[in-house]
Amino acid sequence: MQKKQGISLIVLVITIIVMIILAASVVITLSNTGVIDRASQAVDLTNESQVQDLAALTWADAYMDNLRGQNLIDEVTTKLAEQGVTTDDWNITVTDTGVSVTNKNSASGTGLGSLITADNYGDTVDYTVTVNGTTYDDWQIYYHNSDYVYLIAAESIGGTTLDNGTTVASLTTDELALYEKFRVGDADKYTLVDTVSGNTAYNSKAVAQLIKDYANFANTEAYGTNVVGAIGGPTIELLAAGWNATGKTPTMALTTDTYGYKINNATYVSITSDGLYVPSNYYYWLASPSANYYDIVLDVGSGRVGSGSYDGSGDVRPVVCLKSSIPATVGTGDYDFSLTK
Repeated sequence: MQKKQGISLIVLVITIIVMIILAASVVITLSNTGVIDRASQAVDLTNESQVQDLAALTWADAYMDNLRGQNLIDEVTTKLAEQGVTTDDWNITVTDTGVSVTNKNSASGTGLGSLITADNYGDTVDYTVTVNGTTYDDWQIYYHNSDYVYLIAAESIGGTTLDNGTTVASLTTDELALYEKFRVGDADKYTLVDTVSGNTAYNSKAVAQLIKDYANFANTEAYGTNVVGAIGGPTIELLAAGWNATGKTPTMALTTDTYGYKINNATYVSITSDGLYVPSNYYYWLASPSANYYDIVLDVGSGRVGSGSYDGSGDVRPVVCLKSSIPATVGTGDYDFSLTK
């Protein structure tokens, strides 16, 4: 009996040793394939989502108390700190339009929107998209707020004739909702129409084409839910918001009438080429109709914001809208996205 018990004990010990070896092998395999890292990242993202919800409620309470500017920032950051969300561990960006929170220690990286300021407008990022066999990898930061970061093609992708039959009426609800995400700042909103005073509003047709035909620059396959969408050119509000945020003069002031947007004369005659917003060697279309006449669309370049015939040969500089929370790290002179879906 003692001999049998001894054999059973040896078998048990050997079995335990084998199980330990197998367990260690599984851990090493999971680590090498990144499963553990992805699991950690999933936890971080869940926590960020919970903290973002908390921050949004905190911001809403302060905003409803009529706090704005620095008072709003102080109130939100103080209240969040009382609940354990401090700037030691979180990037907290508070503006009059909302709040963005990202975890500094998150495995997913720091949100791009938390890394940049207006001083970084014009910096290049590593966004890359291939459209119809051509790769476009030269993109610049155009504008950002607590919700979104906007990138623009550093150079024109070529001339185009804005008349392919696309009309405002043919745009889907999702396409119109996407357009609204590119209309930022305090400018008055202009409602796209297909007819004005009995005439076909061809400028709206041109804008509709810019909205509809350039969505493939969003590259959702590579960037997943971090990218919101893309259109064929910035809106006039987006142009003005970026220009004004960098402190350029004169300030772009916008007004509207039945046909579209007007820009103040001081801006028109005094604006200078800067490369990012106003190139000197070409002009590109804006995704906004002009108020000059019903068949005119706005464009910018050569030291002015102007307007041209909807069927003219202007250039296109697509704009991509990313979530401000897209994971990113600062590289040497650029921003590297951690591309996680």
